[in-house]
Amino acid sequence: MSESKQPAVTIKKWVWRALFTSTMIPLLLVETALVAVYFVSNDEIRDANLNYLQSQSSSELNLAMLREAKSLSQQLEHVQNLSRGLGAQAGELAMGDAGTGVAAREVARHASLPSGVWASQQTADNQGSGFYPALPGLEQDIPMALRMTAVDPIMRSVVSSHSAVVQSFVTMADCYVRLFPYVDLASLVPADHDCRDFSFFYLAAPEANPSRNTIWTDIYEDPAGNGWMTSAVSPFHSEQGEFLGVAGVDMTLDVIVNQVLAMELPWQGFAMLFDAEGRSLAVPRAGEQLLSLLPLEIPDANDLQEEDVIRPAQLELKGHDVFKRLAPRILEQRRGLESVNVAGAPYKVAWDRLPGNGWIMLSMVEESAVFFRTAEIGRNFQLVGMALVGGLILFYFTFFILMSWRTHHISRRLSVPLAELRERLHRIGMGAEVESAGGSGIVELDDANATAEEMYQRLRQTQKELQSSERRLLDSLEASGDSLWEMDIPERIVQIHPNLWKMLGASGHEPLAIREMDFDRLIHPEDLEQVHALRHKIITTYGESCECQYRMRAPQEEDLQQIEAMGMNEAGMADATGKAGDKSVQQRGLSADDDGEHEDGERASGTRWVLLSSRGRVVSWDAEGNALKAAGMHIRIR
Repeated sequence: MSESKQPAVTIKKWVWRALFTSTMIPLLLVETALVAVYFVSNDEIRDANLNYLQSQSSSELNLAMLREAKSLSQQLEHVQNLSRGLGAQAGELAMGDAGTGVAAREVARHASLPSGVWASQQTADNQGSGFYPALPGLEQDIPMALRMTAVDPIMRSVVSSHSAVVQSFVTMADCYVRLFPYVDLASLVPADHDCRDFSFFYLAAPEANPSRNTIWTDIYEDPAGNGWMTSAVSPFHSEQGEFLGVAGVDMTLDVIVNQVLAMELPWQGFAMLFDAEGRSLAVPRAGEQLLSLLPLEIPDANDLQEEDVIRPAQLELKGHDVFKRLAPRILEQRRGLESVNVAGAPYKVAWDRLPGNGWIMLSMVEESAVFFRTAEIGRNFQLVGMALVGGLILFYFTFFILMSWRTHHISRRLSVPLAELRERLHRIGMGAEVESAGGSGIVELDDANATAEEMYQRLRQTQKELQSSERRLLDSLEASGDSLWEMDIPERIVQIHPNLWKMLGASGHEPLAIREMDFDRLIHPEDLEQVHALRHKIITTYGESCECQYRMRAPQEEDLQQIEAMGMNEAGMADATGKAGDKSVQQRGLSADDDGEHEDGERASGTRWVLLSSRGRVVSWDAEGNALKAAGMHIRIR
């Protein structure tokens, strides 16, 4: 089976393919793999870095909120400690010796009012004291009330120790009240009102506070006109466990609220304060706008308050759409960090529960602000990746142009010397003069040019030798009188040496190449059959030499005119009647025989016939074994 022939390509295309397959494709594969590895690793590293930065940002937000919550918690704890200290001192005084001396001026400033209230008048020390009011079933222990004078310095110290503390008080179980600074409770509280109905009392009493802890009241409206406040109240008992009363510290909400509103959180965040039930205590203007809250309505503080007026909630976590889902976790967990959506924008929510009163410090900040730097870093990573890809594209574009130019240069450096070599070989084949080739700088091409030069010199030498040999042969033939012949078998063209015409007694201007049928016209009709047999034998014996004798005449003028009319001299080849398409040598010979016999019959008496001996054989065949060329010699016998 023959191998499939590869399509021919130019040197430029061959060089381009070679460079592309050996350079571009491997380099492209390697770079693609490296870029893929870069992007995969870059995504992993970027995601890890972004997660870390997000975690750090969230931690920073949480820490900022915890820092503020801790500061507020420390203040509340300080107030709690003040309340406990005041309660401990009040308990000791309440259980003191009844005979303990009391300053006369303290006794003098107390008096019974027409309403039955025994109370003190306002003096320079700004201390308030008295039973407000006198309730049936409660015995007023006036000596004990007077002994409570000793707690006054502590009460003054409590109020001055913290900016948010506006009042300190001690309320006994029999509704004796001692407070600082002075407040005219007689004018504020109805005569029949029971002090035990106020939250600061009943929340700290044993029924609601069996563990005897310091409790914080809800935010309420101060009857004395100090605004919204809360109280840290500590119960105190006798050595026998008898409930004696409560000591409390009133802390106004304004100071705490202003402190919360003034908190500086990162990323333009804001803080809010909620009580233990999730009701808002402090909401900044940014929170009101973000959560679409209405302004808080302030009750009329001028009306007489017979019971606690609890501060209404501007925002309740359980009822607001933003926090409804998150409210259970905020109320149950001490601290946490979650995300919520507000008007389609994600916000980070961090909270921490204050240990003293259970209040909840909650901060909000938009995630886009928290993760702005993180997102910027992520974009930088993407830009680096895009720059890398763009750089690779630019590199390969430049490399492609450079390789194209280099391919053209290499192919030209090869094709030009090869074209010159081909032209030299063509000229050598044509026998033309060829100049020596210059150096190409390529060893193989220079070797090929040197080989061509050597071949050219050898061919010239061989040509000279052949010309010399041919000249000697021609001289020998000329001297011997013999004639050579050649026949192109497919074309049926016979080439004759000029000596043949001399043998036949003709002039030397006759054509040397004639068609086979024209050559047969010159053969004696009686000898044509053996001539045809000789030709057939020569063609079919594959190189075996054959010989026969026949008579031949010199061509006449009309023969030459007919040959010229058939175009033999002009075209140098036979027409369709003389080509290989003819049926056989014998058919053409017979047709020529008929014509020749007719003509020879007309001038048989005036024609001179020369007896020749012709010998020849086939000297060339094609790939399928068909005879292409035959050669031989004519020798004159008589």
